[in-house]
Amino acid sequence: MTSTSQLPDHFADLAPFLEWAQPTEVGRNAKRWRSSLEESQRFYDAMLERGPAALEYLGGFALDAISGPDRTLLNLCLALAECSATIEMYENPQPKYVFPIERFVPVHDTWDAANRGATL
Repeated sequence: MTSTSQLPDHFADLAPFLEWAQPTEVGRNAKRWRSSLEESQRFYDAMLERGPAALEYLGGFALDAISGPDRTLLNLCLALAECSATIEMYENPQPKYVFPIERFVPVHDTWDAANRGATL
């Protein structure tokens, strides 16, 4: 499978950022913490530009029906939410006055419905 086939065809330009498409919040935060500020800024800029189109596209699906390349795109959108703190608030991927990321363990990441996209 090529990297571009991991995304819907009209979002193939986001392929350089596939490493950000972690399936869990813990994974997305870990990626944010181990990325440089420059890497974070490149991802942030790309997703800020393409995010609205991605969300409009994904809005055509029921959340629990999003899978495959569409799920990868959703994970990129979710990663933007994590990365935005680095760029907009902290200007540092490892800010000094916050809990270390390994201490932040959201319980919903281990909840089965979180990985299926189910709604309550």
